[in-house]
Amino acid sequence: MMRVNWSPIWAILAGFSVVGLAAAGVWAVFHSPPDAIIESSPVHLPTSSQYWASIATAEDTETSLAESERIYLWEIEHHGNILNAYGFKLVADALRNADTDALIKLFHADFAGELPRMPREVATHSEVVTVVRREDDGQPPIQVGRQKFIERLMDYRRVFTGAPPKVQLVLKTVSPKRKREMDGPWTGTAQLRLHGESSPGQPCEVVLILSYEVPRPSKETFSEPGWFRGCGEKQSLVARADRYLLPDTTRAHGLDPSRLHDNWLQNPNWPSSRMIATGGVFVCDFNRDGILDVLITDVNGYFLYRGGPDGRFVDVTAEVGLPTRADKTGPIGAVACWVDIDGDGWEDLILGRRVYRNMEGKRFEDYTSKTSLRLPVDTVSLAVADYDRDGKLDIYATRTGRGTEQSWLNGRSGPDAGNLLYRNLGNWQFQNVTAEAGAEGGNRSTFSAVWLDANNDGWPDLHVINEFGNGVLLINRGDGTFAEHSLGEGPVDFGSMGVAAGDIDNDGNIDIYCANMYSKAGRRVIGNMPPKTYSDEIMAKLRRFVAGSELHLNKGNLRFEHVGEKMQVNGIGWSYGPVLADLDNDGWLDLYCTGGQISRDRDKPDG
Repeated sequence: MMRVNWSPIWAILAGFSVVGLAAAGVWAVFHSPPDAIIESSPVHLPTSSQYWASIATAEDTETSLAESERIYLWEIEHHGNILNAYGFKLVADALRNADTDALIKLFHADFAGELPRMPREVATHSEVVTVVRREDDGQPPIQVGRQKFIERLMDYRRVFTGAPPKVQLVLKTVSPKRKREMDGPWTGTAQLRLHGESSPGQPCEVVLILSYEVPRPSKETFSEPGWFRGCGEKQSLVARADRYLLPDTTRAHGLDPSRLHDNWLQNPNWPSSRMIATGGVFVCDFNRDGILDVLITDVNGYFLYRGGPDGRFVDVTAEVGLPTRADKTGPIGAVACWVDIDGDGWEDLILGRRVYRNMEGKRFEDYTSKTSLRLPVDTVSLAVADYDRDGKLDIYATRTGRGTEQSWLNGRSGPDAGNLLYRNLGNWQFQNVTAEAGAEGGNRSTFSAVWLDANNDGWPDLHVINEFGNGVLLINRGDGTFAEHSLGEGPVDFGSMGVAAGDIDNDGNIDIYCANMYSKAGRRVIGNMPPKTYSDEIMAKLRRFVAGSELHLNKGNLRFEHVGEKMQVNGIGWSYGPVLADLDNDGWLDLYCTGGQISRDRDKPDG
């Protein structure tokens, strides 16, 4: 029987990665390791502490793990933390300072280096930016010694001709070279990142994926010279720009972030149970003057900024008749939606549980009492489409569910969950047609959903994501009902917090990107498990827990290829709110992703 003790699990991987690991279901395989393995301070549970507590007390003989295996996995992670904190930090510091002598001291005299022989190259060039990625193509590498490998690292360092760059060398994988031989050599992969400016005002970034070999990690090991025994360059990326592509111009354009809640400015001792999901940003040309306007929902209030021809924004919230704060009908929430409910060409607004009619861009009138639309208080997002093609926009409301002891295995929330489809009947009246349309989404915990024509038949389909496993693609039959369709066989998503749809390869088929939780620590733990620890089905789910975001490439005929890791868009962090947009106007969609778990340090963001 298994009983999970949360405190040491949260302590051993303090910070973002533990949240991704824990939330991804690894609680199913561990309980308290020996205290001697862990050197860290306690970390509070997340906001949904009641949910995690319910999981933590679950007993499941099918997912128990032998004590010796638990200890072995925790010891590996502990040694990896030491390698990060004491060994890799020395290499990063020497590179930042361009100190060749310090690197020579760290590298063993018989250091075994490897460089790609004929790397495969992927590159993009524009007027202002150049990005070149080279990766190992599988051919035998070129063998080099200490001096040549250090010269290679210094070549990357010399890209930065001005102030020293910031340098980080962080662990990706780690394990004894020979299983359970803890005193022998240790191997794994790591990411080396240098970022700064190649010249004043010209940003530059270098990212290397490296393999490595070191002795058993310990503070004593890294205090001695020559501990770095071997390293291989598996992939390199060098990105340069003539200017900063997305500079922070918030205040210059009239937007005042000081009015909004900022978790980074909170007292570090503020209870994590009070951490705030602050709201969202919703863009629309509400007054039809050809200039986009911005609505921000926040725990501190609502803010509607009208865009002007000079690029500046003016707060017109009260001027147009919108509330600046939530009223007594309920707490302020993130949910908001621009939607032309009455079809008059002016975008109306759903704000929390209230509905406002757009009076020709001059003001908004509260129509809550005149509409039959009544959203549940736990609604987290709204997706709009004319699913029945009757000329009136319909609304799909998503809800996150309450996790149960089996959610991580069966992919379902408790019985109180369920999304809702509201059919627009006209005259501000809506009908809940969820059941008859088959549109609930299978009791999934759904942060958001997206409408798309997945099969190119002219009818809007709907992809419903899932916090606890695979989402579901609802195929519009054209008769007011939907048929469930899976994006793939077996586990293809987990921990989905956001979704975006667009034709990323311009082949005429709409692709789907699911923003999922990702944890480097989780991948290490699962990767170090013997492959037959559990049944094939459970092992597949565990690997999916920590695989990160997924890009589902639509190949036509409702067939999808899962290419997130192949296209290197999986390791975002605890990802929320992705956007597919052509940011450089080259005719190809770009991908912007955010990280959602709260961090306490701007220099250590979670995503």
